[in-house]
Amino acid sequence: MTLFVPLEADTPLPSSPFFLTESVDPQVQISRIIKFILKAKRIVVICGAGISVQAGIPDFRSTDGLFKSLKRDNPREALASGKDLFDASVFNSEHSTALFCQMIAQLWSLSQAAKPTAFHNVLRALDDRGKLLRVFTQNIDAIEEKCGLSFGVPEFEDKRCVPLHGTLQSMHCQICNCSFPLEEYLPSLTLGQPPQCPECTSLEATRQLIGKRARGVGKLRPSVVLYNEAHKDGEGVGEVVKKDLIGSSKGKGRSGADLLLVVGTSLRVPGTKRMVREFAKAVRSRGIGSSRNSPSPSSSPRPSTATDEEPTTPAMKAIYLNLDFPVPTREWEGVFDAWIQGDAQVFAEMLQAEIEREARAKELALEKKKRREEVTTQVDKPTTPKTPKAQSKAGSDAKIMKRKYSSPSAPPEKKRKIHFPPTPPKTPSLTLRIPPRPVISEVVVTTHSPILSYQNMSDSRRQQLITPEKSPPRRSIKTSARRCTAGASIIKYSHSNVTHLPVSVPQNVEFSTSSFNDPSDDEQDADAHVLPEIRRNNLCEIEVA
Repeated sequence: MTLFVPLEADTPLPSSPFFLTESVDPQVQISRIIKFILKAKRIVVICGAGISVQAGIPDFRSTDGLFKSLKRDNPREALASGKDLFDASVFNSEHSTALFCQMIAQLWSLSQAAKPTAFHNVLRALDDRGKLLRVFTQNIDAIEEKCGLSFGVPEFEDKRCVPLHGTLQSMHCQICNCSFPLEEYLPSLTLGQPPQCPECTSLEATRQLIGKRARGVGKLRPSVVLYNEAHKDGEGVGEVVKKDLIGSSKGKGRSGADLLLVVGTSLRVPGTKRMVREFAKAVRSRGIGSSRNSPSPSSSPRPSTATDEEPTTPAMKAIYLNLDFPVPTREWEGVFDAWIQGDAQVFAEMLQAEIEREARAKELALEKKKRREEVTTQVDKPTTPKTPKAQSKAGSDAKIMKRKYSSPSAPPEKKRKIHFPPTPPKTPSLTLRIPPRPVISEVVVTTHSPILSYQNMSDSRRQQLITPEKSPPRRSIKTSARRCTAGASIIKYSHSNVTHLPVSVPQNVEFSTSSFNDPSDDEQDADAHVLPEIRRNNLCEIEVA
């Protein structure tokens, strides 16, 4: 069901659409709708030409709208309707293109002279209070930017107002898609001649200089979306709509819209109709009010009236504000919770008055709170530390006051000393206990040489030992006799056991030393065949005669 709320008193219930519910007291319902709007946190507004009529910008489909005035002012052109000049086929002929350019120049002049209306100002007031999530406008006049709202299709930063049908502020090339301010080419548009693209012109001159073939120079056209053509920034607009519908991971609209306000549009454009239906479903699934009281469509041709005292009155989440209900009406059954019939500017003034009243009430509440805090701070003083003299005086004054106001029959209370346990340290401490290492007694390792130990020998045997001189380096050194007598024997021993080698040497022994690395020594030695084994085992050689 859709609640019918007229702004003018004594307005009868329209016969169409059939799913309207009459309100017994419209003024009470208007106040209730305003409270729902101010209670919302993320409002999405979809507006049309109806909010700019009071600013001097004509709408499109009314009796004095732009479509009929264009047909009336151009009788020689045989226009079926002024809508023909807003169709993409307008660029098919030079004559229709010239009419289109002249019309755009006139609309630009009107939009520059227009001032924000009461509804534009209330949009800014909602944005200042942090309640406005997005404004999707079908208008091309960009008056929303004049009232202080950020305007445009978001690219790198968020924009509060997104134009659904383009804007009169810029022109773009039909070939390279570069954008330029429309104001710079206004004289050419007034003459009905679309200007050439300066970017394409400079690129063409460069190609001619380097000897490349010509590609052609594009012409500039106003950046407004015509019927039967795609939006130049359609992908960007679609991303914003998707984010506001389902919410985002961060930012102001992270939970999506919670109230929909459709104002001043007849909802004839298919894309806008689809947006309204999707947003109406989204706000019904979340936001303010109880979901169990949401309206449900009924097959009754004329439902009963509703009063403001009824506890089952549904929450107002999808609100339509316009003079006429959109047609065909059967497409909008169950979409809107309320239809406010009347001028958008009148409702905006009522909403603005309520916003100002709430702001004044908050200011008074803040002032009262500050006064209470000042009184409490004055009572709870002192804030500065007292001197010992002042403290003793204050203590004596307190005793006097206690004696004065205490009853004389009451026995004096004994003072008790309260012993509090010591306060544990605030920061936790960590103690590590490392056990002492066990004492290990000294270990002596004794090794025995495979050769007979010197200590175990008898005295007579020790006298027979000959201790050689200091051992040579680890490098191979041999001891040999150049001249040997018959029956000589060869004794071999390593350096590691030289001190334990018992050798019995006669008196006619001769010693001589030479390096194993000397090749000439090997040639002269008669026992050279023994040398490889001696080198290999790092042995010293003694020849005994």
